[in-house]
Amino acid sequence: MLKTKHILLLLEWYDYRIHRGVAMIARKYGWQLNCPKDMVANEGFLKDWQGDGCIALLECRDTLDYFWKNNIPLVDLGLHSYKRPVPRVVTDNRQIGRLAAEHFRDHGYREVFTFDHGGKTMFRERFEGLREFMESEGGKVTMLGSSRTVKPDIIEKLSQVVEREGKRLKETSVGLFAYEDTMASEMISLCLQQELKVPENIAVLGVDNDDLINSGLTIGLSSIDSDQEGLGMAAGELLQSVFRGENCPKDILVHRHPPKGVVTRGSTDCYAVNNAVVAKALHWIHKNFYMGIQAIDVANAVGVSQQGLQKAFAKSYTRSPGEEIRQQRIQAVAHLLGTTNASLDEIAENCGYYSVNSLINNFKAAYGTTPGKYRQLKRAEYLI
Repeated sequence: MLKTKHILLLLEWYDYRIHRGVAMIARKYGWQLNCPKDMVANEGFLKDWQGDGCIALLECRDTLDYFWKNNIPLVDLGLHSYKRPVPRVVTDNRQIGRLAAEHFRDHGYREVFTFDHGGKTMFRERFEGLREFMESEGGKVTMLGSSRTVKPDIIEKLSQVVEREGKRLKETSVGLFAYEDTMASEMISLCLQQELKVPENIAVLGVDNDDLINSGLTIGLSSIDSDQEGLGMAAGELLQSVFRGENCPKDILVHRHPPKGVVTRGSTDCYAVNNAVVAKALHWIHKNFYMGIQAIDVANAVGVSQQGLQKAFAKSYTRSPGEEIRQQRIQAVAHLLGTTNASLDEIAENCGYYSVNSLINNFKAAYGTTPGKYRQLKRAEYLI
């Protein structure tokens, strides 16, 4: 009879999605999974625990030493600095920052505001990814108050920055990136308390796509899905590879798990444009790009001439109407390639392309590779 492996899931902070991901791998390999939630009692618990492996999110050196001294295989989910070579699966935080930058860029924001990361590794990596992409696109990132607490003076600081540009916060729109959903929800509450509109005055984007947080908000929170369930599954598979004797090479000791993408809701359903016609046109394009529309259709929908629409876009936005249509189509194609098994014929039909060849040519021009190779790359990102 095969011996059942007893696995400990030890989290400094609990997330049911990580638990669910690890539990799926536990069922796959026949593990008995234990998940104590009282971190205060961990010291006493570990003294008597004699299991086969652990998946942990650790910040306590003494806890790490226990597993090390007892030769118990360990996979860590955190970014705490250890001198010992601990295999890890962590969120690709730079990619999260890049996704945030792309989201705000595509909504017309040239400057994005965020909080001081306070030296916290996860926040710092997200900030760096955000800043690198924004600056590569000719934009910029401005840090405001501390990420530890969202205080009312953050609104005052935002107002001061906007006023230096000759505007008033209640008459413009700025983009704000919060490093996690809790921070984003606090920011939304603060905006509403100070009679600022979300997203019209402040468009707020969070991270983690936490449905428990979002369910309590009056305004749906746009958030980057960091795929916590997938993170738990990847950690489980890595631990199983350790059991099989597949030691991690030093150059890949840290495995970066990619986020799924941005889940857009009401808190960023706005474009950073002062022209009402352009704003209306952008929203109409977003809702109709899959129907094979052209610039003339947009002009007719918003009640202006095509020439007038072109001039308005040139003055108030970063792309022309035709470029915006192509941008939204190709983004939809990339999303479907990365998240579904739909054929190119099906994707072309659902994204407004008249032929697969047209889709392929446009995709290669935008992404520098074929749809097939892009799909292979996105799938490979989720494998350890």
